[in-house]
Amino acid sequence: MLDSPGSTGNYSPNRDNQAMSDSTRPQRDSRLDQIFSDESSAIGEACLELVPIVFDDPELEQLLIDLVQWAIDQGEGFDAGVLCCALILGEIRSTPSTNTLLSCLQQDDEILQRISTRSLQRIGAPAFDTILELLEDSEIDGEMAALMVECLEGISLHDLPHCRDHIETQLRLDLTRPQLPTLRKEATAIALSHLGVADAVELMEQVLQRDFPGGNAFILDALELLQEHPEGLKGHAEDPIEQVVRWLEDEIVPGGDLDASLWADSLGDPESSSEPISEADETGDSERRHR
Repeated sequence: MLDSPGSTGNYSPNRDNQAMSDSTRPQRDSRLDQIFSDESSAIGEACLELVPIVFDDPELEQLLIDLVQWAIDQGEGFDAGVLCCALILGEIRSTPSTNTLLSCLQQDDEILQRISTRSLQRIGAPAFDTILELLEDSEIDGEMAALMVECLEGISLHDLPHCRDHIETQLRLDLTRPQLPTLRKEATAIALSHLGVADAVELMEQVLQRDFPGGNAFILDALELLQEHPEGLKGHAEDPIEQVVRWLEDEIVPGGDLDASLWADSLGDPESSSEPISEADETGDSERRHR
């Protein structure tokens, strides 16, 4: 597994924040009061309203990162306010939050993991570059590696052809490495099918024959999906933020089932998400966020 914050291993996110584990909670800005409210019905709306505010305020962005990192360091659970912080950081594509969000993937909290995966997918190239570097280590815990591979599926949300080529190449290589944990190999096959890497069909068949002579349900499903949809599932990684905050309000793990009528309007228009950044501005915004 990746080294935890503060360890002496190769992975050491946000060393400037690690001293907070023995300190008091970062002083909270009053604009964040509603997302830390006990009234769950008010949290979603407040979260949506904060997206453009945080986008235009680097200090508030850093405070959100600090609050999430502090919660990780305390190891005492993650309330709705912290989950909203992680969600907002992804919505504004906060490059400085990458390492903290990667640390979130290590926490034993499925909702935090799902939200952080979504956020890393939305950040784009800076997050993908870090993840690809970390995945060079074949000894990373299988569950953690599987979540990181899922994050790479976010390339479907970005017009980054060179980055996509690199990701697809690495996924193909990973699929053929026999020493990798099964969870990671399954996640790699699923990612290749979602992204529509059509030439991975033969690789999957070879891996099933070599490593799973008795079959593997996940890889078989990935193979079937890729055969039926060789072009992949365009934009599959995107959950409208309106949908995610409803999951939060109802305490449902993102990806769980909700009455479709609750969020049909959001899905009806892919551009209706509270997106403060256009795809055309992505490169310039990435540079702005390397503060």
